[in-house]
Order: sequence, then C-alpha cells, then structure tokens
Amino acid sequence: MTSGNDLPRLRRILEAGHPGRLRLALVGDSISEITDKWYGGASRPENNWGAVLARLLERAHAGLSVDLRNFGIGGQNTYEGLGRIHELEPFKPDLVLLAFGANDCAYHFLIPEETYLALANMIHTVRSRFGADVVAVGTAGDNPLKPFFRHLDQTLAAQRRAARQRGAPFTDVRAAILEATENGMKWAAYHLDEKNCHPNDNGHAVWAQAAFETIHRSLARP
Repeated sequence: MTSGNDLPRLRRILEAGHPGRLRLALVGDSISEITDKWYGGASRPENNWGAVLARLLERAHAGLSVDLRNFGIGGQNTYEGLGRIHELEPFKPDLVLLAFGANDCAYHFLIPEETYLALANMIHTVRSRFGADVVAVGTAGDNPLKPFFRHLDQTLAAQRRAARQRGAPFTDVRAAILEATENGMKWAAYHLDEKNCHPNDNGHAVWAQAAFETIHRSLARP
C-alpha cells in the first residue's frame, strides 16, 4: 500500500525532465461528463473542472503537458463506476481522479457501506491494473439550505475512509464548496440554480482548485 501522501507515478513524470506528459483521467458521474451538449454543468468543455485542473497543473510545472480524458457518465453511482474501470485500458492513465457520490445520495442510492466498498475496490483496481496514481474526490453534495440528498455526511465519511484505508489522497470538495458559497447562502453563484448539485463555471473552478491543492499537498510531503 502506498501512503496517502504519495503520488509516485506523477513524481516520476515531474522528475524525469521536460517536456513531461501526464495522462489524466476523470472517472465519475454527470459532473465529470463531457458530451456534445453537456459539460458537467459548465458553459464550455474547457470550463469543466478536469480541464481547469489540467491547466493549473501545466502552469505549476513548466514543460508539463496534460492529456485529459473525461470518463464521466451521468446518473452513475460508485458501484457502476467500478464496473467500467476497464474502459480506461486504451488510455493507460498516469493519474486517475475518482469523483462519485452524488448519485449514491440522491438519484441511484447506495448505502454508505456500499459506497465505501465500491470506492476502496476502485482505488485498488486502478492501481493494480494500470499502475496509475489515484486521488479520491468526495461529493460536493447539495445546498445545505435546500437539502435533498440522503445520508450525505455518512457517504462523505465512507469516501474518506476508503481513501485513507487504501492510502489515496482525498479531495474534500464539500468543504471547498461550503466555504465558497458561505454555507449555501451563495449556492446559485456556483451552481446551475439554488437547488442544483451541478456546478456552473464558478463551481467547477472550486472543484479544480480543491483537487489541485490536494495533489500539491501530496507532492510537497516526503
């Protein structure tokens, strides 16, 4: 097991010299989904959180080129994500961000223990099958002033536990979104509307920054 502070493959790419190429994969639900007409709630594909994160990484590491692929499918929960990890095989990712949880709590329910088991197995499968680094991304949840998710806190705890026990860095998007929206008072400024869990461009920027900070905290530790 690697430690929760370790991203060995990314470290090797950054230490190998310039230019470096990073194959970055987002595996998740509709927030990470890119189609002809849907960009996770963002106004354009380049404003989706994965694309913003790729630019942040390139700016932070001179010469780094990020090849991004979005493997998000709307409506899927964590178990369904586990069932299609094989789809990453042709891409051969170096770094995989696993971003599920909204549907576990709202649209395609899983009990928190099921979320834990699926995410823990997904982290293990990605590492063992592709040799890739993994970051677990917790769900940002719903507006605390207009809640409609079930067992959100328990699901977040399950996601954090899976990441900790598998030694993967964990991105607490919920905390970042609550801070940005002032605990829901400015929810609509960061989401499609005050009752929607899908981030708009501002929200996607928050997601990307939270993931970027998680990655760089991990890289900064010996």
